[in-house]
Amino acid sequence: MSSSGKFRQLPGDAAWWVFLSAEFATLSIFFVAFAWSKTADPEVFAQGQRLLHPDVGFANTLVLITSGFFAARGVLALHQQRHTSCARWYAAAAALGVVFLGIKTWEYAEKLGDGINLSTSNFFFFYFFLTGFHYLHVMLGVGFLSVMAWKVRRKPVEESTVMNFESSAAFWHMLDLVWVILFPLLYLA
Repeated sequence: MSSSGKFRQLPGDAAWWVFLSAEFATLSIFFVAFAWSKTADPEVFAQGQRLLHPDVGFANTLVLITSGFFAARGVLALHQQRHTSCARWYAAAAALGVVFLGIKTWEYAEKLGDGINLSTSNFFFFYFFLTGFHYLHVMLGVGFLSVMAWKVRRKPVEESTVMNFESSAAFWHMLDLVWVILFPLLYLA
C-alpha cells in the first residue's frame, strides 16, 4: 500500500506478471525435485558440486545483480523523461547479460570438455537443466533489454508503452532472483 492508503499498481503489464509467476512456479517445482534428489543421494551431489567453480558462480551473481541495478536505473530514467539515459542503462544491463552468458558458456564448455553432461549424474542433470533453462531466459532478457534500449533511442516513449519497459525490467529482476537461488543451491549448499 502507498502512503495514501491505496494499493499501488505493479509496474508493467498484469499478464506479464502472470507469465513471470508461472515461470517461477515451474522453476520452483524443479528446485523441490533437486532437493528431493539431493536428499536421496547426497554423495553424488557433493561430488558433482566439487567439480564446479563457486568463484565463477559468484562472479556471475555480481554481474546479474549489477545488471538488475542498471535495468532499475533505466526505468527510473524513463519515468524522469531522460530517454537517452534510459537507453544507456538498458544497453548496459543487456551488455552485462551478455557477459553473464559468456561466463556461463565458458563453464558449459569446460564441463562438456571434461566429458560431463546431463547424463553424468543426477546432480549434473539438474545443473545443466536448471542453469540451461535460466541461460535461455537470460538470452531472451538480453533481447528484451536491447529492443527497449533501441526503441527509446529512436523516439520519445509514449505513456502507453512505458509498461513494456517496466515489464522487461521486471523479467530481468526475476532472472536475478532465480540466479540468486540457483547459485547457492548448486555451487554452495
